[in-house]
Amino acid sequence: MAAAIFLNSPEEHVKWTSGDPSKWQPNHANVECFHSSAESVDCDKKEITLMNKGPHAGVVISYKAVILATGQKSPLITPMPGMSLTERISEVQACGKALKNAKTVIFNGAGLVGIEMCGDLRARSGYGARVILLSRSGKVLDSDFGDKALKPDPQIVSKVTDILTNKFKVELKEGSVSDPTLAEPSLSPGTLKLESGETLDFDVYMPCYSAGPNTGFLRSSSAEILDGRGALVVNDSLQSSVHPEVFGVNVTNKKIPGHPVIQYLSATAEHCAKQAISLLEDKPLKPFNGKAETPVPINVKIGHGKGGYMIWYGLPGPAKACCCLPCKGGFPFCPPPCCWCCLPGCSGACGNCGEPAEGEGPAIFMPNLLAKFPTVKGLGDYGLEKPAQATMA
Repeated sequence: MAAAIFLNSPEEHVKWTSGDPSKWQPNHANVECFHSSAESVDCDKKEITLMNKGPHAGVVISYKAVILATGQKSPLITPMPGMSLTERISEVQACGKALKNAKTVIFNGAGLVGIEMCGDLRARSGYGARVILLSRSGKVLDSDFGDKALKPDPQIVSKVTDILTNKFKVELKEGSVSDPTLAEPSLSPGTLKLESGETLDFDVYMPCYSAGPNTGFLRSSSAEILDGRGALVVNDSLQSSVHPEVFGVNVTNKKIPGHPVIQYLSATAEHCAKQAISLLEDKPLKPFNGKAETPVPINVKIGHGKGGYMIWYGLPGPAKACCCLPCKGGFPFCPPPCCWCCLPGCSGACGNCGEPAEGEGPAIFMPNLLAKFPTVKGLGDYGLEKPAQATMA
């Protein structure tokens, strides 16, 4: 589940997490799991030193090959590396409380994440607060809609803009922030100054964009291991150009556009695993040539569940035909898949008959659909971890 709903509805977060490693860790005889995060990866020594916290605090691991899959830095949107489940739950609860009580909220970044945050805030906390969505270009979907080398579809930009501003009462404001301290979120009142000179007061401020890969723990005698944004510089095999035993999944300078995101993340993970084995067996490596299903998102979510809004957009052709989207065969004439007909929102999952495939129905349907296909067992089971009470910094 996307983090936007968790930050606005902390009670949802606990349903989608598991603190019991026995429920989700690999259960293979030749796999050893360490439950502490990496403090540093010394690429010269080929050693990983784990953080001085957790069950394996301070352990040093030697490696012959390493695959980095540490994700992107998006404060609050994603947990920081090394954060325990208890710490993350407390952080999510504090954010939810701050958003609920805020009179003015500023989301910086009008891509898919910022749009979700606006919708989920309205769906969970109502329309009492002033909500400002900052966009460098003054438009929505300006940063991460499909292939970034292509401009977004003007029709979908216009549609989303209309829904955000008129239905969800969000102020879309052109502007960017150069203050480096505002690369971090704030859950307490403050003031920001736009590069245009305009000042805005807020109760909660949240950047809704990636601040680069989580690679700050890498150590190397070569400064060329990372580019200016902290991405691992790799060749066509997703292999470090400086340290050939290092591979990267979603932390490299190779742009792999397309949707759904999980599809190409899975493809790159499988590729890197195979190349690491080839490296150890002294076999030639192969270039990565995986492709995502579509160049645009499958949907644009403006909030989840009741009060939210979702637009079906980039579904593959067969899925579109199955859901009767081309002929706008929505409720009540859409044929519900037999295994989903009991799901909340199913009747409106494709919109209403003869109308666009969008609205509250798909927004209700989507989280319930995802609940049908959990990839982790023991969701909602914390094991030895206990949720902490929310505290405000």
